[in-house]
Amino acid sequence: MITLTLPLAPSVNRLWRIAGKRMIKSAEYKAWLEEAGWMIKQQTRQTIDGEYAIHIKAQRQNKRRDLDNILKATSDLLVSMKVVEDDSQCVALAAEWAKQSTAPMIVTLIPMEPENDANQPVLQ
Repeated sequence: MITLTLPLAPSVNRLWRIAGKRMIKSAEYKAWLEEAGWMIKQQTRQTIDGEYAIHIKAQRQNKRRDLDNILKATSDLLVSMKVVEDDSQCVALAAEWAKQSTAPMIVTLIPMEPENDANQPVLQ
């Protein structure tokens, strides 16, 4: 299991901007990727090969923020930092707003064992 404390991911609505005819990463997204990337490097060198489950507990900054909008940026960060091989290997995910937390976002990754006889991934 890997647990990471990270800054709150930007909303999926704020990740990309149009520049002429191209889509580019927004300045906000680039800054978050850099800060969160350094935080991951300081916290772990562990990786997960294969399927995994992810749990995100985040501080709610405002009542209008959609919880599911933090998932994409977080998953893409984990791939870019090579914590996981590919976010397509995520077989389960859960996210919640923290009632109390000292961290903006806590990400827990749980490796999964190969499928059992019932073809269901099993938590390691």
